[in-house]
Amino acid sequence: MLQQDQRLLVLGASGRTGQLAVAYALEKGISVVALVRDPSKLAPRPGLTVLTGSPEKLDDIRRAITGCTAVLSFLNNNRRSDSPWSKPVGPARLMTNAITSAVAAMKESGIRRIVVLSAAGVGDSLRSVPWIWRKLVQHSNLKITYEDHEAQEGVLRSSGLDWTAVRATALAGNKLKRTRISYDNQPKPRMTISRQQTAVFMVDCLLHPEFFAKAPVASAE
Repeated sequence: MLQQDQRLLVLGASGRTGQLAVAYALEKGISVVALVRDPSKLAPRPGLTVLTGSPEKLDDIRRAITGCTAVLSFLNNNRRSDSPWSKPVGPARLMTNAITSAVAAMKESGIRRIVVLSAAGVGDSLRSVPWIWRKLVQHSNLKITYEDHEAQEGVLRSSGLDWTAVRATALAGNKLKRTRISYDNQPKPRMTISRQQTAVFMVDCLLHPEFFAKAPVASAE
C-alpha cells in the first residue's frame, strides 16, 4: 500500500475516473497535486493542491511535479459523447504529448514511477477484446483514441522509467470487485471494469514492482 509520505501528480484529475482516484488517494492520507485546465471541476479538499495548466506543456508539468514522488495519468482522447462515432474534442495526440512532457519532467526531477490509463485492445492485447470492438476501433473515431494510446505506451516503453500502462476493459459503473489481471489473454479478461475499481487499482499498484514495465489488462471478476 502507499505510504502517507507519498505525493502524487495526477493528470486527468478532473475526469470521471481521475476524480475517483484523487478521492481514494486522499482518503488514504496521500497528498495529491492535480494539474487541470479548469480548476472549478475539483472541489477543494485537505491534501489536494489544484494547479491550472496544460498536461501537454513541459513547463506546466515541471511546476506541478515539484515535490512529487510518482505520476498517475487518467488522460483520454475525449469525444463529445461516449459514442464511438462522436466527434473528438481535443488534440489527436493529447495523451502522447502529455506523457512525453511528464517523462521529461520526471527524469529532470529523479522521479521513476508512473502509471497511466490505457485500454484493452491496445498493442498485443488486441485479441483480448471481442471482434465487434475491434471493428469499432477500425471504423469509428475510437481509432484516434487507440492510436494515441499506442503512441503513449511507446513513449513509456522507451523511457527507462518504472512505468505501468493499465489496459482497462470497458469502464462501466462504480462497484468495487476483485480485479482480474491478464497477460497474453490469460486468464481471459472479463468485458468490463468499474471506474472506481480502475482508480483504486491504479493508485494501489504504484508501489508494486511486479507491475513495473508491464501493460496488464484489467477487468472485474
